[in-house]
Amino acid sequence: MFCSHCGKELADDAFMCPNCGSPVGKSAPRKKSEPVADAKETGIAVIGFILAMFSFVTGIIFGAFFLCFGSSVVLLYILGAFTILPGIAAICLSAYARVQIRGTENALAKNLSITAIVFSSIALFFVFVIMCVCATTIEYY
Repeated sequence: MFCSHCGKELADDAFMCPNCGSPVGKSAPRKKSEPVADAKETGIAVIGFILAMFSFVTGIIFGAFFLCFGSSVVLLYILGAFTILPGIAAICLSAYARVQIRGTENALAKNLSITAIVFSSIALFFVFVIMCVCATTIEYY
């Protein structure tokens, strides 16, 4: 027989492991394993939050320039590169972090991931509206 805690070989009639002191047998109390939030998921939530804030700010700035100063192709590429790509990446990372931390007590990671999803969605919706407005104007063509 082997100890379930440290793996050392035990005598068949042992009631306690001489190496680690844990009880042996069916009467041994089992520890309840609770899901613990890993630092990896918190880090992913923080990266998603930073990308979401970057996407949100650049979407507002470049979107306002796009609406006010006309539609240029260069500004459209900048808007796509600095708003759409980080926004999609932020949603993906934050959704992954949110799924991984489900059931844990890591409030920071939960709040960061939810906030990142909301702000990225707002930025992407704003960019979508801007592109629809510019596509329907006559000057765009």
